[in-house]
Amino acid sequence: MRIVIKTLGCKANRYESDRIIEKFGGKFIFADAQFQKLDYADVIIVNTCTVTENADKKSRQAVLPLKKLYPSAKVIIFGCGANTNSDEYKKLQNVDFVVKKPEELDKLLLKLSKLKEKTFLNDKGLKEISRTRALIKIQDGCNNFCSYCIVPFARGREQSRPSEEIINEINNKIKKGYKEIVITGINIGQWKENGRDLADLIKMILKQTDVPRLRLSSVEPQNFSNKFLGLFKNPRFCPHLHISLQSGSDEILKKMRRHYDTKLFSKMVENLRKAVPHFGITTDVIIGFPGETEKLFKETLEYVKKIKFSKIHIFPYSKRKGTLAADMPDQIPSSIKLKRCKILDDVEKELRMEFYRNNIGRTEEILLENPDEKGIIKGFTSNYIKTRITNSGLNNFSKTIKKVRLNKLLPSGEMEGILKS
Repeated sequence: MRIVIKTLGCKANRYESDRIIEKFGGKFIFADAQFQKLDYADVIIVNTCTVTENADKKSRQAVLPLKKLYPSAKVIIFGCGANTNSDEYKKLQNVDFVVKKPEELDKLLLKLSKLKEKTFLNDKGLKEISRTRALIKIQDGCNNFCSYCIVPFARGREQSRPSEEIINEINNKIKKGYKEIVITGINIGQWKENGRDLADLIKMILKQTDVPRLRLSSVEPQNFSNKFLGLFKNPRFCPHLHISLQSGSDEILKKMRRHYDTKLFSKMVENLRKAVPHFGITTDVIIGFPGETEKLFKETLEYVKKIKFSKIHIFPYSKRKGTLAADMPDQIPSSIKLKRCKILDDVEKELRMEFYRNNIGRTEEILLENPDEKGIIKGFTSNYIKTRITNSGLNNFSKTIKKVRLNKLLPSGEMEGILKS
């Protein structure tokens, strides 16, 4: 049985798509819709995202073009969208199944494979997509219930995976040749086990595995422990964190029901940069939250300039039915949200280029990815600078970690790197 998977949304979704492929890889033939096109497919799985209204829309819109490519395939809706908007997906003309739980999806795939009568084609000619980094989900769910967020309703309450299970999975990934492990989940700072926290888990991973590079995805300030600071001195632990700010205004943060203020956020950043001067800090910012006046928006602008983020993901506030913020007064018109997003986007570009320029001349270890269709090899530094390697004849170095001199900024917005001999 041939299965095409389309994954939308966060790294947790990506991990869950990978889990399906790993579990049934010996039984079925899989293709990633982002990279591959098959001559036919029996099943289409759309792993949906519902974090914003736009994410919901993209998830719904993903069905039709895939159905046109594979008209005889059965369409399965899976993921966060299935959990929160199952009735909406059931109404879509081309959807055959809406599945909420991973175990339900597993049973459905086995059932469909038994119903399939024609002989399976082999995977000759099917190009394998081999990524350089592997995602490991250490927990699921969130108990925060921020006033704008639908995720706790889609993912449920927090659940931590056992450390032994996590470490065994990482060791298996290393045996398969992965050079970088990215720790992910819905709220990974809340991982807990017998009095141990996330910093303890990272220490265990560094000690009990030979992972060449370990990277965290996103941690919130209230969950950050100073125990991390010593761990980041380990060259295998990447000096980069995605810390979701959401707003640089304490008044808006309070309305959002975030569990920190800008003072705590600033202290976390200060401590990280004391530990590692070139630490990369990326973030999310929501623009146009209900009650965000021009004055409060300017507070966010000034705050992001003060922190000097290396990258900012900008989102106009999206009203989510069932959340507290959806019924708040002083909703901001779309035209104002878009205008403010453009202003912040210009600031973001300046900050990102400043961070890149401050790294020019440094020698960094970069995990080289597979060449693209033009034969160009790119990769990320440990502090998450996207770098294009300009040396020729690099094909034998893909999926390896090499020392690279960061040379200059390119018009594409990437860093030019020169492989050191």
